[in-house]
Amino acid sequence: MCDHSDKLALFDFDGTLYKHDSILSFCLYYYRKKPLRIWRVIMQVYALVLWKSKRINTSTFKSKFICFIARDSAQEVQRMAAQFWENKEAFNEELMLALKRCQADSLCVVVVSASPDLFILPACEKLGIKHLISTTLRIHGDGYTLGTNCRGSEKTTRLREVFPTQGIVRAYSDNNDDLPLLHAAENGFIVKNGSIRSVLNAGDFH
Repeated sequence: MCDHSDKLALFDFDGTLYKHDSILSFCLYYYRKKPLRIWRVIMQVYALVLWKSKRINTSTFKSKFICFIARDSAQEVQRMAAQFWENKEAFNEELMLALKRCQADSLCVVVVSASPDLFILPACEKLGIKHLISTTLRIHGDGYTLGTNCRGSEKTTRLREVFPTQGIVRAYSDNNDDLPLLHAAENGFIVKNGSIRSVLNAGDFH
């Protein structure tokens, strides 16, 4: 665990370290491994329609979308996630170099992500990242629900609950919802198409 004197390096996950959307990627992998549950796509599409029509919020949509893991134990989901990331190479090369530089500089590397913790924890372990702050996946009866979506201001709140005083040296993200974290860092880096395009400046996301 980082101590109070450590400086932080923050990385978003989807679109930053990882090239794709990790929830969708893991979902497709799940269906390939367990094709008999492909009928649950109907439930996911229905949830998508409700979300697009603004009848449910993002957190509720995600909780409904993860129906593909329903009735599986946490241990089974962990096993599937570990298998999914075992040989996965779909990481952004430039961000991998930035990650290695942060680790070489002895910065405390933290992934701050909206993705469910159980889905991406094996990826963080694979990359040598010990600290993950993300949306919490909760067992609920024979299914799962997600806690508050770890996005935008929620990322800052969650980060400061764990690291209340540590300074942020570098922060990387492809998402304009992460502007508060990028502005809070000594060096905030915009990621576009898997590349670090510039140090944060006004208008970099546009």
